[in-house]
Amino acid sequence: MRLSIMPRGPEEGAPAAESAYFALPGADRPVSPPVAAVIAALEADIIRGRILPRGRLIEDHLMEDYGVKRHVVRAALDELERLGVVVKPRHRGAELRRFEADEIARLYDMREVLHRAAVRRMGTVTPERLAEVERWRARHAAAAATGDVVAVHRTNMMFHQGLFALCDNPFISNAIRLHDWLSFPIRAYGVADAEALARACAEHVEMVRLLGEGRLDRLEELAVAHMAPARRIYEGKFVALPARPAG
Repeated sequence: MRLSIMPRGPEEGAPAAESAYFALPGADRPVSPPVAAVIAALEADIIRGRILPRGRLIEDHLMEDYGVKRHVVRAALDELERLGVVVKPRHRGAELRRFEADEIARLYDMREVLHRAAVRRMGTVTPERLAEVERWRARHAAAAATGDVVAVHRTNMMFHQGLFALCDNPFISNAIRLHDWLSFPIRAYGVADAEALARACAEHVEMVRLLGEGRLDRLEELAVAHMAPARRIYEGKFVALPARPAG
């Protein structure tokens, strides 16, 4: 699979999201277009199940698969390692992070704390800010209809980024964004699953409605429940069930 690495931006008619795609959390500058293209390709392969948890990410293979030079692959892996998506165990090299049951529980506990904190700090939302959240909801729904898994993933992140930014506390909203990326190896399975994706789209509609009506108590509960389907799918695939007692 040869990658197209020509940069695209809003000035060329691409959605504003596309330039935002390459500005990863914790970075004040976008990554280069070739590196961004490799990150997007890795995202797609993870979502489609071509790269599995604890799957090795061998530079030579990625160079061949994506048609790029070693320094580009290495830079992409470094970015994903910084975000916690990729890990590099000693003597093994880079691999997709795999979460054990206790890690998932702690990670999702933290995500719940952050999501509740954000919603509880939201006040009255202006029509302009509500319209911006709705624009990202519509873009995510449109992406879901096309089957472009990277666009689905990224417009979903931008929808939630816009939603939680309404708390007007950048420390909370940035922490949510970082934990969105950290949990990507889990969340990817909600993108690939048609039923989970359809539910996510429907819940986005409900979130916008609740936000507009000022029903923040209900929005808070939905923001937490919204995380469950992808987690359930991941745990069903990769988390060993406890052994049943004999007899």
